[in-house]
Amino acid sequence: MVLASKRPGKVIGGALGAVAVATAVAAGAAQARPIGGFEVGGAIEVEYDQAGGSAAFGDPTGPEAPAAAGGRWQPFERNAAIYWQPDAGAHAVGGVIRDKWRELGSESGGLRYPVTDEQSTPGNSGRFSHFQGGSIYWSVGTAAHQIGGTIRDKWAALGWEGGPLGFPISDETAAQGGKGRYNLFPGGAIYWSPRTGAHAVWGAIRDNWALRGAENGTYGFPTSDEYDYQGGKAQDFQGGRITWKP
Repeated sequence: MVLASKRPGKVIGGALGAVAVATAVAAGAAQARPIGGFEVGGAIEVEYDQAGGSAAFGDPTGPEAPAAAGGRWQPFERNAAIYWQPDAGAHAVGGVIRDKWRELGSESGGLRYPVTDEQSTPGNSGRFSHFQGGSIYWSVGTAAHQIGGTIRDKWAALGWEGGPLGFPISDETAAQGGKGRYNLFPGGAIYWSPRTGAHAVWGAIRDNWALRGAENGTYGFPTSDEYDYQGGKAQDFQGGRITWKP
């Protein structure tokens, strides 16, 4: 599945951005300044200052160190770190979003490097960070979960966390039998397979579908979203149509 970034935040983009950051990193050893017991320099120092400095991160708890794919990173107090990589720029990741990212392999996992700092969702209902390979969204009621690719694209088309599905309540997960992928939400689910694409399923139609084995039953994966039909609703699946009337 192709994972593309949405809702871009502060990203250093293009060849000029990469050159600028690389120059800053190369000069970091000479320009680094001591903060607490360690030095902070280069692009990580720039991000540290721009993102709130000691008030946001506290002091570093270790030196700058190598990371995967030619990157660099440095840990700070308050469960925070700043990561830099030529294609991603320098961005902070912290708190429960960092915990989830580390659970998924940090920069060596599927999400790879952060491409935005952590940000508030519209209305301050939650927080999110975008990464090269997807996103992590968090809210008080749903915890932190990963979402990406065409599933995230479908979720975005339905209004992100402000739409009928709400925040994700699961990471993207393999469907039984390895035929596809899905994310769960308070308002339903989005299922994807190579043959059917990504579609949301919810409400009474989802309940009916689940009773018949969901994607592993006679109906298989959804091939459409729910639509108006003869005074009610309907949705198409690989194995047929499920209808609902009030």
